[in-house]
Amino acid sequence: MEQIKVVWLGQAQQFPYRIYATTTKNKLEALISFEELSLMTRHQDGYIREIAIVKLMRLFPLESIPYLVQLLGEYVVEIHFAIIAEITPQQRFWVNNFFTENAMFEKTIRSRIASYWNCYYRFNYLKLNDYPAFRLLSECRFHKFDNS
Repeated sequence: MEQIKVVWLGQAQQFPYRIYATTTKNKLEALISFEELSLMTRHQDGYIREIAIVKLMRLFPLESIPYLVQLLGEYVVEIHFAIIAEITPQQRFWVNNFFTENAMFEKTIRSRIASYWNCYYRFNYLKLNDYPAFRLLSECRFHKFDNS
């Protein structure tokens, strides 16, 4: 099984690229553990991934960052909209920190975003800079968090 390998908060992490498991929206709504929700962000069904990332961002805002970034590098723009609707200023700052620890992963994610935009969304968003996932990552990369 293909694994995604990143570093977050100085700790090496890995999680599956995709999982194929039977679940329902009702079962997912009942989940509250980090391990189960993070795994569901890798589910084969985009609707399940969307629900899981929103719950993960709300319940585990700091720990959700690697999963959030990975989903921005995938082709389902509806998931991008859900992330954009939920992301907090603090999480934007953490995305920037995540990329500081994972420079090569950032290049991979940005390449995927550009590729998916070019393949599926270039007629909806004439410029790559207007594509929601690209715009969010660009904003996060230069976001400064003021906790005052």
